[in-house]
Amino acid sequence: MKTYSSLRVERTIVGGFLSLVVVGTFLIWILNMAWGKPIAFVDALFTATSALCVTGLSVVNTGQDLCLASQWVVLTLIQLGGLGVMTAATALLLLLRQKIGIRQRLLFAGGLGLDTPAGAVRLLMKILKMTILIEGLCCIPLFIAFVKDYSPVRALYLAIFHSISAFCNAGFSLFSNNLEGYANTFWVPATVMFLIVSGGAGFLVLSGVWRYTIRGESLAPHCRFVLIVTAGLITVGTTLFLISDWNGAFQGLSPVLKIWNALFQSITPRTAGFDTINQAQFSSLGLFITCLFMIVGASPGSTGGGIKTTTFGLLIVSTFAELRGKKHIVLWNRAVPIDNIRRALTLTVLYFGTVLMSLIALSITESVPFHTLVFEAFSAMGTVGLSLGITSSLSSIGKMILVLLMFWGRVGILTFMYGIVSHETRDNVNYATTNIPIG
Repeated sequence: MKTYSSLRVERTIVGGFLSLVVVGTFLIWILNMAWGKPIAFVDALFTATSALCVTGLSVVNTGQDLCLASQWVVLTLIQLGGLGVMTAATALLLLLRQKIGIRQRLLFAGGLGLDTPAGAVRLLMKILKMTILIEGLCCIPLFIAFVKDYSPVRALYLAIFHSISAFCNAGFSLFSNNLEGYANTFWVPATVMFLIVSGGAGFLVLSGVWRYTIRGESLAPHCRFVLIVTAGLITVGTTLFLISDWNGAFQGLSPVLKIWNALFQSITPRTAGFDTINQAQFSSLGLFITCLFMIVGASPGSTGGGIKTTTFGLLIVSTFAELRGKKHIVLWNRAVPIDNIRRALTLTVLYFGTVLMSLIALSITESVPFHTLVFEAFSAMGTVGLSLGITSSLSSIGKMILVLLMFWGRVGILTFMYGIVSHETRDNVNYATTNIPIG
């Protein structure tokens, strides 16, 4: 990010997230102490981090243990975390009719991973409009579904909460069993899946699809790549879950509902965290597949986490290019810079290395089956929120380990590392090459 070298965008993003976590923690802790059931400070910290990092892992029952004021704090943190700190801060300045200076434009663009601040304000307005439009429209079908079982006021609140939570890929639910009560229905899961995919695609992709649909403009290579990888993951995931749990987690459902819930299960692990089937019911293969999808996650510039669909796609494409002996990776007649491949490899190594170190630590501090720790760690790092039910029983140290994983997963492990590195160095010396045997 040479354009922003003097602004240290990464440090600003990390600092912004940390500040909001602190504020959110104290608000939830104090509000619940005053108007609800008092909760431990570490649980308030865990809840605030999970909300801001749009993870969904919870050590308390959001709908029952948190007072209404704390629930609104959680919802606000989810929305801010979904938009991103830089986007939210720039939007606030815009709402206050403040001038958006070049520094703020650079920070906003850097937060989305753009190389230039050109058109930053226009893009911000599009993001806000898309967010309000999608979340608002999807409240309607959710309200229609919820009002059958709740009062109109309660149904509206549930619709707003779940619409924002789903679009931001947070996975927080006010129902004690998440969305498992809607496994035999279509209305609520369909709306939630649409919100998850929309939020996980990324604002740049949504903007590109909008221009393609309305104006007939061609899709940028980045947009095409994200859409193809996303569609492929959903298709492959649905098939794999049907194979692994046709007579397992989906037992007792009709064939149509088995396919429907397998589709939902293939979408939700990529950082959303909602479930229509209890995760503990899935087979070992089903849980392994879920972990793989939690690793991939959503797309760049989206409301989700993970190593991102583009990273996964580039690794696959570069692997096939290497096997075929190609020197360059070309997508739609455009060469992919080698820096992109190096960044993808670096991100993946750091991602797995972080999870590995956390698993070692969790194995020392916790006395639960190892496979549950693996599932929990990948869920936290991928900002997913799915759990096998051990989150609330973790020790304070175990909860803090997951807090760090959620923070790194949302901020981005590369962003975090760049933020603590003092200077960006340039290597102006050309060295003689040497060959290192591989494989």
